[in-house]
Amino acid sequence: MSQLLELFDRLAQAAVAPLLVLLAVSAGLVVVVRNWRLALPMMVLQYVAVGILLARVIEPSVAVIKPLAGAVVCFALSIAAQRGDLARAERGESIARERLARPNWHRLPAQLLLRAIVAILVLTAAFGATVRFPLPGAVRELGLGAYILIGFGLLIVATAYEALNVGLGLLMLLSGFELAYTPLEPSIAVSVLLGLTTLLLGAAISYLTLADAGATGFA
Repeated sequence: MSQLLELFDRLAQAAVAPLLVLLAVSAGLVVVVRNWRLALPMMVLQYVAVGILLARVIEPSVAVIKPLAGAVVCFALSIAAQRGDLARAERGESIARERLARPNWHRLPAQLLLRAIVAILVLTAAFGATVRFPLPGAVRELGLGAYILIGFGLLIVATAYEALNVGLGLLMLLSGFELAYTPLEPSIAVSVLLGLTTLLLGAAISYLTLADAGATGFA
């Protein structure tokens, strides 16, 4: 554990630009590619980046709560999504693996292009908001990261229709709020509370993912 904290501390003191790029790329891929087999690994990387950014303003031993809670949530969501795929397969419906292996080329290009354009607009708006409306008490890089996650989270919630994708948007919103609020109140209690909130939200999303696929009674 001490080696992990030491690594966290070193990464937090390194250049911040790669972390912000990782945030933007991971959030953008979740927006553009609505498939849990790609989205959940991107969410794990996003939680790691958020944790390292938080380690710039709080102790690494506290900041590590974020990626640990995120990894647990993503693992639970992957189990729920897998069970949902099995339930859909039983009914003969398309599943996430089939959508990756045999995409619908009549609709996919237009969908991806539209999502990519909107994602670029949201990213541009995040940069503009960071300059024009800097968050109080936050260093600029955390403010930019917060705006990126909040913008992409709102975009996903507004455009997604599956419970899992909507849930990923809510998790992004929570991470963005944490980046914005933690510099104002860098206490262990707040970080623990936000970590527990992440876990509870993940549990609720897992249940709704199963209900959305009709797999709540699936064995």
